[in-house]
Amino acid sequence: MKETLTKIKKAIKGAQTALLASHVDPDGDSIGSMLATGMILSQFGVEVDYYSKDGVPRIYRFLQESGKVKKKITANKRYDLLITLDSSDIKRVGGDLPETGLAKLVINIDHHPDNTKFADINFVEKSSSTAELVYYLAKSLKAKIALAVAECLYVAIITDTGNFRYENTSANTLAIAEDLLKAGVSPPEITTRIYDTKSVASIRVQAAALSSLEISPERNVAWATATKEMMEKNHAKAEDLVGLVDQIRSIDGIEVAILFREEDGKVKVNFRSKSKINVSEIARVFGGGGHMRAAGVIFENKAIEQAKDEVIKEVLKRIKASKYLV
Repeated sequence: MKETLTKIKKAIKGAQTALLASHVDPDGDSIGSMLATGMILSQFGVEVDYYSKDGVPRIYRFLQESGKVKKKITANKRYDLLITLDSSDIKRVGGDLPETGLAKLVINIDHHPDNTKFADINFVEKSSSTAELVYYLAKSLKAKIALAVAECLYVAIITDTGNFRYENTSANTLAIAEDLLKAGVSPPEITTRIYDTKSVASIRVQAAALSSLEISPERNVAWATATKEMMEKNHAKAEDLVGLVDQIRSIDGIEVAILFREEDGKVKVNFRSKSKINVSEIARVFGGGGHMRAAGVIFENKAIEQAKDEVIKEVLKRIKASKYLV
């Protein structure tokens, strides 16, 4: 880690411009890490642009700098640095990101175990979140972690650890959180914004999706579907489904929870597991990836019922092979 941080520090101190990019369907870790990194780089005189193909979900728009995030990359603009945050593969950034020529140097900061190490400098380490790595970078740079930066990092950490409930929460995670609280972060305020503030559309579309809930005969796998019609009828966006798959996982006896969602002619699938099944392995069967307990995959040119059939069969096969019993 030390050698990689030294390389990144040298790159930052020699840069004048940087483009920071989150992944598609951004979550709290990708947005929080991106914004925090941008504010850290600004302390060293780097001119920063932010890019997120799908914008910033409503619940994260209170974070400083979130209003500067663009859905399009400025045509013909070139940067000294391109820094991707929380993306296991460059394709996860999506959109109009060109394969080459956008920046002189590409830096990849991520914590996914299946990261493809696609950049010139790859800061990829096991941690609760990408935000932990950004925190280490800030400390290495001796950057000031002001309240605005601390809030971004805290949001990133709690959303990837389920508010410190998931097994990826470590002693280091809690020590970093303590430092962020010392910088002025208010856990009650952040928790209310992230977990206790929902739109009417969110409540309605989640209710509609839950009405489709199905459970395997062994009662250890549960899945729900958010169809295009459900989304349109309730004027809902993808961000309105955040947290739904975790609710499904909370059902007593359920080991694997799955949410199927139709969007733009694609079928997006989110997996969650409790303790016995590595859902990232299941996602990889279909070209996706992620973490042991949280993963995803996108099907293109496939009907949702066909995608469901293939995925459920694979999940049930994995559970049977693991000799998992309720």
